[in-house]
Amino acid sequence: MKIAIYGVSRSGKDYLIDRVVNHLNLNSDIKACHIEGSKTLNSIAFETYGRSFKSLCESDKVALRKKFVDIVNQKEKEYQLVIVDGHYSFINENSYNVVFTDEDKNTYDHFFYLDTPSHMIIKFARNSEGEKRNLDITEEQVFNWKLYEKDELQKVCSLLDKELVILDEDTQSCVDFIESWVKGFDEKYSYNKMADNILDGLTNELSQVNEVLLLDCDKTVSTNDVTYDFCQELDIDSYALKKIFRNDRYTSYQFYKVWCLYKSKEAPLIVSASEISLERVNLSNDILGLIKNRRDALVIGITSGVYQIWDLISKKHDLFNVLIGNTCSNSLDYYVTPLLKRSIVLELQKRKKNVTAIGDSIIDIPMLESADFGYIVAHEKVNRVVEKYLVQEKSTQIKQIFRSEFGYSLSNVSELEVA
Repeated sequence: MKIAIYGVSRSGKDYLIDRVVNHLNLNSDIKACHIEGSKTLNSIAFETYGRSFKSLCESDKVALRKKFVDIVNQKEKEYQLVIVDGHYSFINENSYNVVFTDEDKNTYDHFFYLDTPSHMIIKFARNSEGEKRNLDITEEQVFNWKLYEKDELQKVCSLLDKELVILDEDTQSCVDFIESWVKGFDEKYSYNKMADNILDGLTNELSQVNEVLLLDCDKTVSTNDVTYDFCQELDIDSYALKKIFRNDRYTSYQFYKVWCLYKSKEAPLIVSASEISLERVNLSNDILGLIKNRRDALVIGITSGVYQIWDLISKKHDLFNVLIGNTCSNSLDYYVTPLLKRSIVLELQKRKKNVTAIGDSIIDIPMLESADFGYIVAHEKVNRVVEKYLVQEKSTQIKQIFRSEFGYSLSNVSELEVA
């Protein structure tokens, strides 16, 4: 397996990768190595041309990048895991010099991004020595640089049908997650395979219908998010959740961290918190009416929240034929990420099912865009990230279901119209 970890200068990629490699080599049967991207390219440049990589003409740089790829591929024959620290771009005031190439795009199996907080990067840059020292760059410049790189790498990964996994400054958690990724990718993180496996288990249910109604749960079927009630009962500070997902990061790593929070709690506490959350849920009468009127369809609830809560809610109110969600058990089968939601839609369509999907947040956008009919709801205020997406994405097929009394600047759809 070949993993590339990207991030802006001074984000701590080398430190993280060295920790991962040392941990795996000492504590597992995985033989891992770290190839330092810039250092290796410079070494090849001096060996070949007698000067630094940065000073070479573009044609010589291209030739050396191909040599670098050969080194990566050769190392993969010796090691089960090869991790490379990479640069997508370098900053020049407020413009960016992209150094990511087609060789990079086509070489690696997986792409991660180390999203270290901007203020920490500033501190590292100030304390560095030599050419790595930077006293002028501002926190705003770093934030915008990271935003640019994440957006561009996300486009690359979307074309490759891969996930751009966003890591954070919690080094030990990153180490544990990468170990989980390497050991269990096919079982937990290969979302196309996971969707196929999930739907294989629903062969009988799917054989009886042509239509599927796929519903997000918190703040779609319900008008509130009972996950926060659940966490309150478990003495998990809501800030802890918000910190994990800050800057709207919803990748496998974030859901892994949340699962680690939940699974640390005793089973009786999980049951008790789920039962209390059941009593606090506020269901949407509009969505309940839709479910009632669509009994000719297979109704699937899919939650990125807590399966145990929504299993109780569904049984009490007769909501779903099938529920897919994140459990709090130690033997978690999968994480309900935006990619899994999208993969479920695509796999349903492969099986000749017509899919209507409804959600409320940016997590649901990939699912809604892929569905035959995708609808975004807002029982209260529209999420600012969703609003930005709908305004900027001119080619979106998502329809909006907002109550006119809320007075949003977006177009309003008064009722759900399904062909």
